[in-house]
Amino acid sequence: MKNTKPNHTEIIKQIIEGNNEFISKNHPDYFLSHSKLQNPFITLLTCSDSRVQTNVILPDAINKIFTIENIGNQILSSEGSVDYGILHLKTPVFLILGHSDCGAVKAFMEGYESEPISIKHELDFFKNANLNLDKNSDDFEERLLQNSLKNIDYQVSIALNKYSEKIKNKELVILGAFYDLCNELNKGFGKLSILSINGKKENLEIN
Repeated sequence: MKNTKPNHTEIIKQIIEGNNEFISKNHPDYFLSHSKLQNPFITLLTCSDSRVQTNVILPDAINKIFTIENIGNQILSSEGSVDYGILHLKTPVFLILGHSDCGAVKAFMEGYESEPISIKHELDFFKNANLNLDKNSDDFEERLLQNSLKNIDYQVSIALNKYSEKIKNKELVILGAFYDLCNELNKGFGKLSILSINGKKENLEIN
């Protein structure tokens, strides 16, 4: 697959035209409804991967999703931002969204010694996730999938510990989810699968 990018002039043009199109589709009242106050109901922790966007969850996420993005959808590398959504904006749902073909998990599996220290710092947070680093295994792609799923479980476990009182008081529900852009779970390309609710993987119903 050829990887081509537009030049900077074309990119700037797309930015301006895209914003103009967005404005043309929305009445001023749309903006006035949230111009002075944000009131999201989801705190979303997801990966910075350009293939993972809020519109895979909601067609219009403005003032509905407070989004934190980093490499590997990790709590500890963006802890302050996550806390802001949970503790200050008081969103009732914390959605931790991993995805297939995660470059951050892949880099951790392959070794990242040559990366800049800034990237190393973020990838180091995976060290406690207990990912499978057995390079003698034949199927790298299967290990990558399983490690991506395991990372979601790890991030959920951190959230369960951090926000245990809010969960206990039914002020917060933590969802672990996987965005399958590669159809690795055989449920369809682009399918978002809820893997756990407050850490529970069986009978996924909210009481």
